Amino acid sequence: MRGKIVKLTGGFYYVNHDSKVYETRARGNFRNDDIKPLVGDEVEFKYEENKLGYIEKIYPRKNMLTRPAVANVDQVLIVIPVKDPKYNLNLVDRLICQYENKVDILIAVNKYDLDEESARNLIEIYRSAGFKTFMVSYKYTFTLDLLKDYLKNKTTALSGVSAAGKSTIVNQILNRDIEVGSVSEKTRRGKHTTRHVELLNGEDGIYLFDTPGFSSLDLSLKAEDLKDYFREFTIPSIKCKFNNCRHLNEPDCNVRKLVEEGALPKTRYDNYVLIYNELKERERY
Repeated sequence: MRGKIVKLTGGFYYVNHDSKVYETRARGNFRNDDIKPLVGDEVEFKYEENKLGYIEKIYPRKNMLTRPAVANVDQVLIVIPVKDPKYNLNLVDRLICQYENKVDILIAVNKYDLDEESARNLIEIYRSAGFKTFMVSYKYTFTLDLLKDYLKNKTTALSGVSAAGKSTIVNQILNRDIEVGSVSEKTRRGKHTTRHVELLNGEDGIYLFDTPGFSSLDLSLKAEDLKDYFREFTIPSIKCKFNNCRHLNEPDCNVRKLVEEGALPKTRYDNYVLIYNELKERERY
């Protein structure tokens, strides 16, 4: 039978076939070939009544992501909490680098009712950088209705720190009741309610990956390539003096000039410099 993996937990893969979910394991040959099935994979599996099923084949993937580990994605929705927990834009920009040039990226500034001024600043940063952005809150359902229009007939992976509100957004969009977490009073971090990746579907062809949160991310990029993952640099860099301008200390750098004039978001540029230096330092060893 052919189906789609919709959940992975405890080494078991749950495969949807004709609206019925089957519990399966992966055959040992996948481990031998260093292949791991992912949630979102289209697979061939065998199943006998009252017995554990086995995945025997993974069909070719359209794409795959590593954080979260999912396959066959149309777009990623990065969820940035305004507060509880406080947003970390360096981590957000790392996430964007992780997905840029692979899938379409949407950005949702969540819990905006907790600090509307900060929310509007975040919207301006990422909208001016060229991203489709949304200001959302579960308290105002019309904001999620606007987002929902961009999720129709798409498979979307939600990504962001723990307690950013990813599961709450999934609840609202799909009219489901999924356990959601809160922020630890002691650490001010999420309590990691979502512990596995799960693919859920609703009306209008909406498929959403609900995913665990995280608090750090290492990039597997070369420092010299990093500029290609900041989309707002692409057109301005044409007017840089040097074709291979890194937008750091080079003379007549148009990107740096626009940042100084306020035409490009400074927080994005500052994070670019921080990440570049980190990658360069790592390459020394």
